Amino acid sequence: MTIENKMIKNKISTIINYYNIKNFDKVIEESKRLLKKNRNIDFLWNILGLTYQKLKKFNEAEISFLTALQINPKNLSASNNLGNNYKYICNFDKAEEYFLKVLKIKPDYIGALVNYGNLKFELNKFEDSINLLSKALIIDDKIIAIHLNLSLVYQSIGKFNNAIDHLKIINKLDPRYTKADLMMSALLDYKNFQEHFDIMLNKIKDLKLDDQQKIPLYFGLSKAYEDKKEFSKAVKNFEIGNNLKRKQSDYSINTEKALFDKIKATFDKLDCNKLVLNPSKKKIIFILGMPRSGTTLVEQIISSHRDVFGAGELNFLNKLVYKENLNSLGINFSSDLAELDKTNLNIIAKKYFQFLENFNIKEDFITDKTLLNFQWVGFIKLLFPNAKIINCVRDPKDNCLSIYKNLFDHEGPWCYNKKELSEFYNLYLDLVKFWEIKFPDTIYNIEYEDLILSPESEIKKLIRNLGIEWDEKCLKFYENKNAIKTLSVNQARKEIYSSSVSLYEKYKPFLKEFSDYFK
Repeated sequence: MTIENKMIKNKISTIINYYNIKNFDKVIEESKRLLKKNRNIDFLWNILGLTYQKLKKFNEAEISFLTALQINPKNLSASNNLGNNYKYICNFDKAEEYFLKVLKIKPDYIGALVNYGNLKFELNKFEDSINLLSKALIIDDKIIAIHLNLSLVYQSIGKFNNAIDHLKIINKLDPRYTKADLMMSALLDYKNFQEHFDIMLNKIKDLKLDDQQKIPLYFGLSKAYEDKKEFSKAVKNFEIGNNLKRKQSDYSINTEKALFDKIKATFDKLDCNKLVLNPSKKKIIFILGMPRSGTTLVEQIISSHRDVFGAGELNFLNKLVYKENLNSLGINFSSDLAELDKTNLNIIAKKYFQFLENFNIKEDFITDKTLLNFQWVGFIKLLFPNAKIINCVRDPKDNCLSIYKNLFDHEGPWCYNKKELSEFYNLYLDLVKFWEIKFPDTIYNIEYEDLILSPESEIKKLIRNLGIEWDEKCLKFYENKNAIKTLSVNQARKEIYSSSVSLYEKYKPFLKEFSDYFK
């Protein structure tokens, strides 16, 4: 090895160390410096692409992976990572293309099998997902990610025992991987299942865990104590979990306040009558509201109808309206959107329907249950004039408690502080009120408590409001085999029960804040 090659190897080793400790700025800085003199190091372009991916700079990541492949078309890691990159930006056809390229060359490439399986899961092709992940498992049954993803697929389609089996395997492979304990806690009733409760207690006491590993355990234990009706201990555990989780972010609720103010200011000035597009053949039913407000239950009811496809939480409109298309069109959302016209809107609407094509939907009605779409009611009104909007409302104390005692994958840091959570809830109420004034008779509010106490009459009113014929299957929503990918995966497959109504009263002696915030 020449002195120059040895120096390059040492520099690459340093860059990898920076990547492993998540010092991504240094990875980019040092990689660019080295690549300026040695452009043909495909391995380094791949590392650079992964770094941009971590920073959610997907355009830069794509360029880096493609450059690696230009240098070395046989770099399977770069092809696999590029497939993932396309998946992240919802270009599913391109993602599939690159996963298949890898698997054609090396059918036992575990990374591509897992990533392709996850893509199929995202597209609600569950048998395909299970088949791909099972192939990966045959190659190596010690990889936690494979068991975790299989568990997610199985719990989404209601095969809870299969899901639990894989979570138990994870517990044996790595007891410190506590996300598996949290997932298991959602599927178990601890009145009848002491073994896993003891496992979680012992982990907290005996294992040397960092805060990141402790957080899921505290939320899992709080759920177990609730099952056992020991509410003071439940509070103690989810308070610790929330405090640890909230410390991980320098977030400010003022960010949300500024965004909500700008949304209202924008639509106050916008002449919406001049911008509404023509109705589409496919009719979207947007089910929105706060997390834990009953949206999953409502979608299960509606998607039980023979003419409705339940798409779940698509999380796509937010990308189109806020993060992607307005900026790509040269329109800054922080401005007054004065440049917005029907051409711009048609581009956004077309991309939304192109995204839906990935699901091969035959039904005329499609549900999109992305909760925070309540921010984008104005755009929904413009983009999809024949859409229906269902706002799920729940008693604020029960709703905020249900959010506060759960750990989420994607929701904001406001979930983990009682004051910020209450402020966000009031921002939501204020914005919905704004939409109701701006677009009268557009939003159908369904009260969770009314639905629980008078299910048949409320379900019939709901279906009537959607303008579709009555289907008796809507009353037997718990038989619906549609996948559920949310925290409510277990509850929404049961017949309606009332134990969650006024649940806050059981916690009130130990958690008084929500009473003060919502008098």
